[in-house]
Amino acid sequence: MGRRELEPGLAALVRAAFAELGSEVTLHGDVARDVQGRDYGLGGLLELVERRPGVPLGELVRGHVRELVAAVQGPGAGDAGSPEETAARLYPLLLDATTLADPARHSHAREVAPGVLEFLALESPVGWQVLTSEAVAELGDVSRLRGAARERLARLPVERHEVRPTGQGGGLHVVTGGSALTGSRVLALDTLYREVAGRELPPDGAVVAFPTPFSLLFAPFDLQVPGVLEVLIEAAAREFDASGAPLSVHTYWWRGGELTPLTGVAEGGLLELVNADEVIAAVTRLAGGEGDLPAPRPHHYRFAHRVLPSLTHLGSVPGERLGGELLRLWEEYGASLPVEQRLAPEGLQGGFVQVGQHRMLLVGLPRPRAATEAFAVVLAWPGDGSGQRAFTLEYGIDPITGERGAVLGEWEGEARHRLHRTGMTAETRPFLHAVTMLLDPPPPPPPVKRRGLFRRG
Repeated sequence: MGRRELEPGLAALVRAAFAELGSEVTLHGDVARDVQGRDYGLGGLLELVERRPGVPLGELVRGHVRELVAAVQGPGAGDAGSPEETAARLYPLLLDATTLADPARHSHAREVAPGVLEFLALESPVGWQVLTSEAVAELGDVSRLRGAARERLARLPVERHEVRPTGQGGGLHVVTGGSALTGSRVLALDTLYREVAGRELPPDGAVVAFPTPFSLLFAPFDLQVPGVLEVLIEAAAREFDASGAPLSVHTYWWRGGELTPLTGVAEGGLLELVNADEVIAAVTRLAGGEGDLPAPRPHHYRFAHRVLPSLTHLGSVPGERLGGELLRLWEEYGASLPVEQRLAPEGLQGGFVQVGQHRMLLVGLPRPRAATEAFAVVLAWPGDGSGQRAFTLEYGIDPITGERGAVLGEWEGEARHRLHRTGMTAETRPFLHAVTMLLDPPPPPPPVKRRGLFRRG
């Protein structure tokens, strides 16, 4: 995210406001730095200027700079009144962790999603003073304060709410407002959804995005999710890029108050769907019914998604011995499972394939019957000499289109599972072709401002 330059007149007012408080600053885009090396993010000021045109600019700047200096330099609660009065004005506020000038001063902040922290902030007429951990300690136990602040957040009135049709089934709830707490209301999403929708969230929760502090976008995780998810990802990316004070470009899965990222930033700045296995399984379960499609079988799922990607010796096994080695590995892993979870190796087979400069091992698996079980796995050794890569062709309901079929994924270590393509079939030739295209990607397109969704075939 690039920094925005301040207009000359606004920049002069900012420097003057800091000087009134005894600080000399230099401006680097929308960040002010004082002689002690402390940084003061001004993105919130730019947002305030846009949203409060009726307030005299000098007054707005002076008030906002006072809040920034108080937040960075202290005194924390300071002149806010008694500890009890101060605690009664606290709210949870989500901020991008990279905006912190001195992270050590905010050790009380809780990470609710990668790079997104929940702070305790003090309400003021012109903005929010993010308390330091020292100031929080003066007010009492941080867990108790956070719990009370969240309850206070949940009771706030909704400023503006609409349901946008996606054109693909389902609707996208959009809550906006002038309060910088609007995006933070994801922390009380169950209460908010009950208020705007008149019913409880479904057991699988919701998909949600908070691209700016002033907007929250969400939809229940139900059968309509495939028609909503792509729209949500694109809408969040657009709002993030257009905002003077962005919060998070990503889309998340909200379940019981926990946030799981559903997007990551790939090469070239494009968004890609991540952590797709659970989404595919849940959508498939909803589409097929609890009894129609069971949960993934441990023997089948883990052999494809854990055992094969972790092996480094299969590339050196002679072709005539490959079938026996795969059978040995299948039975060896099955022996670690309870007897009732062991599966027959019917359909297990493998063979080496040379495609251009790339050597691949294609492993066909027993027929999948549950979402995220794999039709096949490819271990690839790229011709450029880079390390082994592991690709999976998985059965399930496409989380974007809602169609039954297969999706192409890749494991990058044990923790990161990327979804590369949707709309696949179980056939071998398209699978190998898609893997080859990933090993030989086309030249990147010219850079564009707006982030897009992953490419789909």
